[in-house]
Amino acid sequence: MSKKKKIIVLASMVALLVLTGCLNYFLNRPTSDPANAEGSLTYSDYFSASRADRSAAREEAVLYYTMIKNDEASSAEAKANAEAELAALAAGVDTEQRLETLIKSLGFEDCIVTVGKENINVIVKSDALTEQEAAQLLDMVCSETGKSVGYVRVKSIDL
Repeated sequence: MSKKKKIIVLASMVALLVLTGCLNYFLNRPTSDPANAEGSLTYSDYFSASRADRSAAREEAVLYYTMIKNDEASSAEAKANAEAELAALAAGVDTEQRLETLIKSLGFEDCIVTVGKENINVIVKSDALTEQEAAQLLDMVCSETGKSVGYVRVKSIDL
């Protein structure tokens, strides 16, 4: 394939990725103001918005890596990297869902977990975490993921 065709294919893939992101944003935007009567954000709005943002970002990444993997012009190394990234995304989704379920089983009403390449972030719905609750969350996340305490961040939000 000529260099010009490769550039056109790559530009097309980037344009599709941008278009997908824009469509996702416009189709998943809330139809009403997320603020309550007092003008502050509610817990459910915060956690719903966080989940929607996480899902949108993940969908864009999956689309991008899938396009690389399926593009005949991609090198074998690029295809292998794309496949590895897709596998890592799938593993991250599984870990996030498992941790969120376990955290809710500890008595927290709602939470959001994001698993990155290095760090894991946990945000729970709570006025304030006690030392015992924070330790319990850290222990559970570390034992489930094999990460050390230094790579796990736990935070409570009080909206």
